[in-house]
Formats: sequence, structure tokens, C-alpha cells
Amino acid sequence: MDCLSLSYKNADVELREKLAFTGCQTAEISDRLCCLGSVQECVLLCTCNRTELYYNGNENAKDEIISILSEAAELESERLKKYLFYFSGDKAIYHLFKVASGIESMVVGEDEILGQTKKAYFAACEAGTVAYELNMIFQAAITCAKKIKTETKLSKSSVSVATLAAAEAAKNCRNILVIGANGKTGSTVVKNLISYKNVNVKAAMRKYHTHGVSFSEKAVEIIDYHKRYEYINHTDCIISATSSPHYTVTLYDLKQYVGDDKNRLFIDLAVPPDIDPAVGEYGNARLINIDYFEELARKNNEIKLSSVREAEEIIQAETDQLKKELLFHDFLPLLDFVKEKMQQKPFEDLLYKMKSEADSNAFLQFINVLKDMVEE
Repeated sequence: MDCLSLSYKNADVELREKLAFTGCQTAEISDRLCCLGSVQECVLLCTCNRTELYYNGNENAKDEIISILSEAAELESERLKKYLFYFSGDKAIYHLFKVASGIESMVVGEDEILGQTKKAYFAACEAGTVAYELNMIFQAAITCAKKIKTETKLSKSSVSVATLAAAEAAKNCRNILVIGANGKTGSTVVKNLISYKNVNVKAAMRKYHTHGVSFSEKAVEIIDYHKRYEYINHTDCIISATSSPHYTVTLYDLKQYVGDDKNRLFIDLAVPPDIDPAVGEYGNARLINIDYFEELARKNNEIKLSSVREAEEIIQAETDQLKKELLFHDFLPLLDFVKEKMQQKPFEDLLYKMKSEADSNAFLQFINVLKDMVEE
């Protein structure tokens, strides 16, 4: 398995947003890739902070993948190639395990990435773009991530971007408007906000999106999305976290409703961005986006270094087990042939061949297995 990766580590939010593909785009790209002939199977993972393609293919696959991703993102392929990280074989497997467990996240140990990894994998299964190897690898990575969450403190004290945003808003603001509160990030922001005292929370949602909202309407006032500008005029902080392809707040419309110089905090947690960048230059407005929380996340990450080491030990053991399963699967078609050969040749031939060709660690393990068989 190989992996091409673009994340907050190697690209800014402007570049990442160009590769923040929707579910339909992801399915279309994956289908195109698997029709190339150079790509046998693939899973495309897209989040706010990363776009990664995990795949099996031949020597032409990498360049063809970059070409298709560039076309979909409307970028020059040479520009995209400049920023992509490439992982191959064991390194690609290890990277996926770290991503799924949250070790590679901007906020180490955050919970959302496991669900996003599962969603990407299930979408690939439904689209028929995965076969035995990627099935094995992704299932093992998801299982390992769950084990890490259970056996370490990596996610028990996690602080997600949504939690950090809520803390930033509640620090100095009393009246807060959340746009997109029905989404994963937006709902997490709201749930965190209502845990703070002396904070009034309003949630702007479209009427047909209010079904299934889990937070109490007693704690949150739900307003019509189309009236959001009217409420901004009486709000200290506006947080937007939608999957809209268009701005939810523009400078042009803001000027129609807000004419004072009141200090206002705008927090944009969307990729592509929800809030017109020009808003940050209007009056006493302050606009921060998802990249702002990288430094806050870094401080949180330092606290979790010990948990990361524990998690990496688990990953090392789990990936080793996975590699053995994959090797055994590849060997199975030869099993009967080898058994027949073993009956024709003395066991000593195998023993001396191992002694001659294996390194000392592998030979020691082989000898120990034989000793265990004798003792049994």
C-alpha cells in the first residue's frame, strides 16, 4: 500500500480547502482512479486538515493520481506535487494507523478522525474500490485506534478544534451565535459553549436541518438561518462551521445590518472557509480561522506526549501482527506445494537454509518456535 498525503503539516488552509472534496467528488475521483488500470484499489480520506489517498498500484500510479487530484482541485500538478508527502509499504501502513488513532491530528488524540477514517473506508467499500489488502489494513487500523482510546489517555483528555474554539469564544464573549450547529463540528461547539456559565448561545440553522438536533432548546435558542445577520448585530462572537460551498457571512451583507464599531470575534472553522476574509478588516472585527488553533493544539499536544509513546507501542505491535497476516495470506496458495516438498526433502535442509539465509533475529525466532514445539 502507498499513500499520498496533504495536511496541515505541509500545506496552509488555502491550499487544503482546494482539496477538501465533497462525498460525491470523493466517489467520482476514486472511481476514475480505479478505472486507470494503474490503480487496483484506493481509499480517499478528506477532512478539514488533511486529504490523503491510500492505494495499491503500479509504477505509473503516483503520477496519474497527482494529475487527477490536481484536475479535481483546479491546481497545477507541479504545484500540488511540491506539497504532497509520499509514504510507501510499511511506512504507509504505519502512517494510516497513526492518523486513525489521532496521533497525526492537529489536536493529538481528537476523536473526530476515527469516525472520518471509518466513513472514508465504508464509502470506498460501497463504491467497490477496495479489495483484500486495503480491507485488512483499514479494519486493523480502525480496531487499533479503538484499542488505543481504551487503553491509553490519548483521547480521554483530548481537546478538539471545536472545544478550543468554544473556549476561545467563551473567554471574552457573552452572546454567541453558532452557524451550522447541526453539523459534527458545530454541534460540538454548542455542547461545549453551554457548559460555560454566563454565556448565551444562539444556533442559526435552516428549518429543514433542525431535525435530530441533540442539544436542549432550553439552553440554546434556535433561529432561522436566513435571519442570521439580524442577530449578528446583537452578538459578541460568531462561529461558523458548515459544509457550505458559499460564504455564510459576507462583508457586503454584514454592512447592511451592522453599522457600529463594537468588538466582535468571528471564528471560521470551515474548510473551504465560511466567512468572507474581508470581514476581519471591518470595524473592530477580529477573524480567526482553523489554523489559529494550531498553536493552542500544540500546547495541548505536549501534555500528551507520554500517551503518544504508549499508543505508538500499541501501533508497532498491531502493525507487526497485520504484516504477518498479509504475508500469510500471500503464502496460502503455496501451502500445499510446500507441504509436499517438505515430505520429499529432509527437515535438516530447511533448518540449514534458514541458518544460511535468515538474519540472526529471524533465525533465533525460528529456533525458539522449534523449541516450543518440542516442549509441547
